Amino acid sequence: MDSKDQIEFVKLLTDHQAMIRAFVISLLPGAAGTDDVIQETNVVLWTKREEFTLGTNFRAWVLTIARFQVMKHQRTLKQRRWVALEDDVADMLAEDFELLPDPDFAQKRISALNTCIRQMRSVDRELLLERYWHKTRLDDFATLHERSSSGLKVQLFRLRAALKRCINGHLEREFSQ
Repeated sequence: MDSKDQIEFVKLLTDHQAMIRAFVISLLPGAAGTDDVIQETNVVLWTKREEFTLGTNFRAWVLTIARFQVMKHQRTLKQRRWVALEDDVADMLAEDFELLPDPDFAQKRISALNTCIRQMRSVDRELLLERYWHKTRLDDFATLHERSSSGLKVQLFRLRAALKRCINGHLEREFSQ
């Protein structure tokens, strides 16, 4: 692989890091060592870079290697008596993940989310950020703001629904152009 091909490979690899992370985490939900699996996946990808033909499906190649690294990690977890996903469940998740839209779609959703959050009333934005960004417990937030937890739950449900509509609207407009 000449230096031009290596630069292209590095670009592909860096462009797919978010996808690799999401894939590994989806197959190892809550498991310790996901960062190690991601790092090991990157090491294997780099050592096998000569085997990849530029212009072919990089995403499929990456996901296959990541899947094998996840399976290796799951065997280690099972030996240590950690609970891991059964192989057939992990296979179904891996197949579903491969059918997801490309990583650009995720970035467009994040951009739409940011736009929608900026458009919200400040009090609604504060509630969402406290609950989901700062992970403040609902009861603590309710006590601090002298509100009922059930009322906040209803408000959060409505805010999430409004965000979903807003994001979908942005994405529909973007893809219809």
